[in-house]
Amino acid sequence: MSAARDPEVQALLDKQALRELALRYARGIDRRDRGLLLSVYHPDAMDDHGEMFRGSPERFADWQPEVMGPFEVTAHYIMNSDYCIDGDEAEGELYFIAFHRVKPPEAAEFWVGGRYLDRYQRRDGGWKIAHRRLVWDFVHQGGENAEAVAFLRGLGVCGSGEDDLSYGFLPRLAAR
Repeated sequence: MSAARDPEVQALLDKQALRELALRYARGIDRRDRGLLLSVYHPDAMDDHGEMFRGSPERFADWQPEVMGPFEVTAHYIMNSDYCIDGDEAEGELYFIAFHRVKPPEAAEFWVGGRYLDRYQRRDGGWKIAHRRLVWDFVHQGGENAEAVAFLRGLGVCGSGEDDLSYGFLPRLAAR
């Protein structure tokens, strides 16, 4: 942080950096991008998904193929976000909604919503998650609308993982 920088301007820059961190997390999860996912955590961080998972970023990334395996597509949306910054430490509450489509033949769709309760630290000039705790607020499940999914596939707008269209079409974003 520059000593000459206005504190209000610095607060805006820090909040923007934390928001971008949240968006990289969502992209990393949905693209099944291990490197991008790990880039949002400090190596000694803790991710606490409740009874589903509790552990280090490395273990969390190792767990992703298992937990995401049943899904053809996921889309994590970051909604409201509130940050409190105190020097090189910060806290954030981020509301999320995540869509999941289960692969056939069990084809189903469900939405989950909740909040990421995050503690951040700025180290070496960059913000990363030091501890994440998930709060699950709701889930809604329904059958897949096969006609609508077929329409989306016909448009070529469907995918998760490394073969997602965004990696080829947006190479600068993919290279981050």
